Amino acid sequence: MKKKKIAICHSQVPFVSGGAEIHVEQLYLNLRQRNFDVDIIKIPFKWYPKEEILKHAFLWRMLDLTESNGEEIDLVIGTKFPSYGIQHPNKVTWLIHQFRQVYDLYGTEYSDFKGTPEDIAIKTGISQFDNVALSESKKIYTNAQNTKNRLKKFNGIDSEVLYHPPKHVGKYYNENEEPYILSVGRLDKLKRIDLLIQAMRYTDTKVKCVIGGKGPEETYLKELVEKYNLHDRVKFLGFVEDEELLRLYANCLGVYYAPLDEDYGYITLEAFLSKKPVITCFDSGGVLEFVKNDVNGYICDVNSEIIAAKINCLINNSTIKIKEFGQNGYDMVKNITWDNVVDELTATLK
Repeated sequence: MKKKKIAICHSQVPFVSGGAEIHVEQLYLNLRQRNFDVDIIKIPFKWYPKEEILKHAFLWRMLDLTESNGEEIDLVIGTKFPSYGIQHPNKVTWLIHQFRQVYDLYGTEYSDFKGTPEDIAIKTGISQFDNVALSESKKIYTNAQNTKNRLKKFNGIDSEVLYHPPKHVGKYYNENEEPYILSVGRLDKLKRIDLLIQAMRYTDTKVKCVIGGKGPEETYLKELVEKYNLHDRVKFLGFVEDEELLRLYANCLGVYYAPLDEDYGYITLEAFLSKKPVITCFDSGGVLEFVKNDVNGYICDVNSEIIAAKINCLINNSTIKIKEFGQNGYDMVKNITWDNVVDELTATLK
């Protein structure tokens, strides 16, 4: 039987890679493993100056992916903005996120859109693009309940949550409880790693902080460490290879992951699959779909002293809290599999 052809559509900022790119790569690999003929269609994305946003969005509207080299493409899967703008008779969207700067981040310090007439015009254009492009989908899935809620709130569009496991599923393990809190991920302002560094001023001096990842906030975060004289307790690792990442998870006290209104967040699942508790904040979005306060981690106010108090709870009760919380977290996410994802996304091919 001839293999079904699937095109995964993805917009990417050149030379920048993060959770969305891992998401798409893992989808590609898992579709290939299930005997589909798959390719990833990428178009570079640029969000500045603001006038470029809709230009890049409409590039997707102009593409013809109904066939390639004379062979029909049976299914296209849209992912993050604006890749779901692709037109195809059998389009499914698995929404990673929209252009949040004109939705939930609009008017905040995390968005360049402040309400000028020009901003409003572009914001309206993006919203109209989303309403049309997403509504063309035969089925709309989201990567988390938080993403689903945003789509319903801002666009009035219904969808279905489709969770997926992190990249190294099956390889995570649990080992020791060494005295360090782990933070992993791109060093972006939205990830609020500055809160963790500030919290280290109030923690037991036995606790260290290990930060893995690179990003635009790196210089600022290192300046904070110097400002608070924490250079002997806070360590920046930069990019971390896979084997080392697994070891860091396996041996930490717990994982700090408190972004602002995260879409999904691999780090939560990676921590739980390593049987480690997660410290987060009440406004961290998709993280809260898994973290339950005083059950598998701690949910804090956005306050460095409160976060420090919870870190101290772990260091002073490590053998009890970490194992109990870690097991509870593991039990919550252990049954999230790619099999369900592939079955759902390819249902229109049957």
